[in-house]
Amino acid sequence: MQFRRAHHLDADGVRVHAVDWVPEGAIDDRRILLIHGLGANTLTWTPFAQPLADETGATVTAIDLIGFGRTRAPERTASIATNRALVEAVLRQQGPSLVVGNSMGAVIGTGAAARRPDLVEGLMLVNPALPWSRIGAATWWRLARLTPLMLPSLGRRAIATRARLLGPQRVVDATLAVTMHEPGRLDPELRRRLVLLAAERYAYPEAAGAYADAARSLMYELGTGGFERDLAAASSTCPTLLVHGAEDRLVRSDLAREAGERHTDLTLEVLDGIGHAPQLEAPERLLEVAVDWLDARMGPWRRDRAEATSAAAAVSSGSRSGSSSAS
Repeated sequence: MQFRRAHHLDADGVRVHAVDWVPEGAIDDRRILLIHGLGANTLTWTPFAQPLADETGATVTAIDLIGFGRTRAPERTASIATNRALVEAVLRQQGPSLVVGNSMGAVIGTGAAARRPDLVEGLMLVNPALPWSRIGAATWWRLARLTPLMLPSLGRRAIATRARLLGPQRVVDATLAVTMHEPGRLDPELRRRLVLLAAERYAYPEAAGAYADAARSLMYELGTGGFERDLAAASSTCPTLLVHGAEDRLVRSDLAREAGERHTDLTLEVLDGIGHAPQLEAPERLLEVAVDWLDARMGPWRRDRAEATSAAAAVSSGSRSGSSSAS
């Protein structure tokens, strides 16, 4: 029987909120870790996670990073390095896994793969945050909006003020309007749950600072070449897929194409008509791309093909054993 289980785990000294999606007849030692993006949480994987588990036979786990969702560690800075250490600690607990990250989560997952290739069987980057190769008018506009976040105290106040003025519903809707090409595709029940979680987080005094700290750390990681170095190292040691929505308003799809040209070891797929969060907007298309790539690069990952391969191997082993006995 398939099921979804929300729970907490202890990793790197932090009580981490996590959600598991387990398929019927889960395959032993086949695990997938999902890492959300800036300002997101485990809920943003909901449309994609159970179908991914069912199609691959893997136990799929999503975690809330430090400062996001329901993972609270106000004594820590919600930086890329801090959350990368958290991801590595989770991977040490659950064992080698396919790592799937969206946006900032892709940057964090790539860093973990570069440093601990023994823990990452494959890497799937969904609309990763990418460095700007050139600064045009649209980029200057984005930089202007991000400027307050680069100053710690100002960034926290700016995020807190925006949240207070908009309220939970408008914060969620504004985020969806930027991250999705067609926000109307989202299940209304999932939107309701996102609003409830946003309202809950208004009671977390560290929430605004965590967002500002994470955004500032992400800009530094991209601007200093840290992500580029990690992507080069990770894609050279483990199979890597970069999936990008062609209509992404936050990270232009041409940046993904340029990344594919620079890092020839990775596989690039661009999804037409999709924005920054394919797992919310087009989970079926993302699933199809993912399992096709997994089958091509990492052996049979579709449950039916994996089971057929295992059965064939068992028959072949039995035949060889019988031949040896007969002789």
